[in-house]
Amino acid sequence: MSIPEGRGLSAPIVGADLMRTAALMQLEFRSAAEAWLETRRPYISAKTFHEYQLNINTLSVFFDEMRLTEITADQIRAYQRMRLTQCGPFAINHECSVVQQMLKRIGRWPAIEPDYQPLPLPKEKRGRALRDEEREMLLKVASSNPNWEAAYLFAVISVNTSAGPKETSTLRLKDIDLHQNIIMVQPGGAKNVHRIRRIPMNDESLAGVKLALARARRLGSVEPDHYLFPFRINRAKFDPTRRQTTFKTAWKKLIVAAGLPGFRMYDLRHHAITVLLENADVSDETAEAIAGHISREMKKQYSHIRIEARRAAVEALTPQKKKPLRKPPRAEPRNPQDAQQVAKQLIELLGKLLKTGSR
Repeated sequence: MSIPEGRGLSAPIVGADLMRTAALMQLEFRSAAEAWLETRRPYISAKTFHEYQLNINTLSVFFDEMRLTEITADQIRAYQRMRLTQCGPFAINHECSVVQQMLKRIGRWPAIEPDYQPLPLPKEKRGRALRDEEREMLLKVASSNPNWEAAYLFAVISVNTSAGPKETSTLRLKDIDLHQNIIMVQPGGAKNVHRIRRIPMNDESLAGVKLALARARRLGSVEPDHYLFPFRINRAKFDPTRRQTTFKTAWKKLIVAAGLPGFRMYDLRHHAITVLLENADVSDETAEAIAGHISREMKKQYSHIRIEARRAAVEALTPQKKKPLRKPPRAEPRNPQDAQQVAKQLIELLGKLLKTGSR
């Protein structure tokens, strides 16, 4: 089941923020969802509000003219089965969470909760880091095809800054400071508040950003709010007020050409974090200042490097004691028989000299 094109949320309902909970029970699903979302506006971020809007659009296709009081656990399970043909469990659970919040508002959720099960999430795949030669090959192959230019520049920026795919694609011209060689990850691209950060650029990422800026200007991005990677409408037209949402088409081709099938765009961030954590001279605090939040699993994986660096630091707190000067070794006493032999030889030599002198 697909969502009809052009059927977005209607204009906010007048006075929806003052709508009584009882009134939500009388509305059909879409109207009730829109009214409920307006009451949530003061308490959630603009990003979350937009995500809920998208969820409501999707939910409304299925629940349509149904009222909130008519929703049952069986219908939620039917929705889960239908959506599994279109997307993964993570997105579906988020959508069902919106239904859950609405049903809590009208007091119906306690009756449904015992019979509701969120979809199990797959175990998170461990990211992959590159060997030096793989990293070199990936960037070399990516730069070899003009059709892969955007994906190549994305890779150069991401692997050198730890910025993830969304963090990189949401960069605007105003987020780039060439005077201080810094890029700024803003709330619109950050996964959470811990990922909002300023990242210094090294020589390679700076060169990549400058090439991306030249490309962006060529494609029409000239205002501070325009995106570094503008949205592609067709082969010849771009919209700088929208960001490019994916590089997947080019990415799938170039990783095969580079001999790295299955290497994800997000793995570039994982590689950057791995290099940071493998460096004993980089503290946990510095690594997180660059990369934002780093999972406990990754920190644990490289904890042996951290503890050795800390051990060396602690050892340096103790003043090094000066080693005493070494005295020359004492001569060992001679054997008495050897001394007698030497004395005898001296007497004989002296006797010979006396005889020679008397002549």
